[in-house]
Amino acid sequence: NYEADESDISAYDTAYLMTQEEILSYGIPRLALQNAYDLSHKCHVTFLDDITVKYPEYEVPAGYTFDSYLEELSWQGLFDLFLKKDYITNYNLYQERLKYELKVIKDKKLSAYFIIVWDYVKWAKEQGIYVAPGRGSGAGSLVTYTLSITNLDPIKYGLLFERFLNPERNSLPDIDSDFSSHRRHEVIDYLINKYGQDHVASIGTYQ
Repeated sequence: NYEADESDISAYDTAYLMTQEEILSYGIPRLALQNAYDLSHKCHVTFLDDITVKYPEYEVPAGYTFDSYLEELSWQGLFDLFLKKDYITNYNLYQERLKYELKVIKDKKLSAYFIIVWDYVKWAKEQGIYVAPGRGSGAGSLVTYTLSITNLDPIKYGLLFERFLNPERNSLPDIDSDFSSHRRHEVIDYLINKYGQDHVASIGTYQ
């Protein structure tokens, strides 16, 4: 058994905030230091009391709710798969999986999210814009497959829905939608025109 002693070195033993003089002594331009100071004082963050998830105002057909419309689309999509995919013979397996996923989505109040993604992916395909078959944990959902958001059968390939959306985990799902880089701007324009400029944002991740 290893036991730490006083001779162990911790990265935090020598970690500290440098003074302005020390920063300048390392050759950092004074203007960069001044800009960092100015920027920090221009940032004003107010934490919202209301942290509920809000979705754009997608209008479902009359007589439907988000839940019932998602169910309608998913079951119709599954029926179409039964007609097209000869390898599907265990219909009950697919039906039970779809019932389970729809229940989890409904319980987590996420039906609107799936409908919104379905809508812009469907629009892109109708315009002849190339859409990737599926990437990430979203490919583990039968609902996304029946909606043609993804093009991978999660049951055929043994993909887990729980990796995408787990009833025990309090987190939002993330459906990765990849479009042709040459026409991605058209999809963004479609969203802006549908939901408004102030409701659409581009998000980037840097590592």
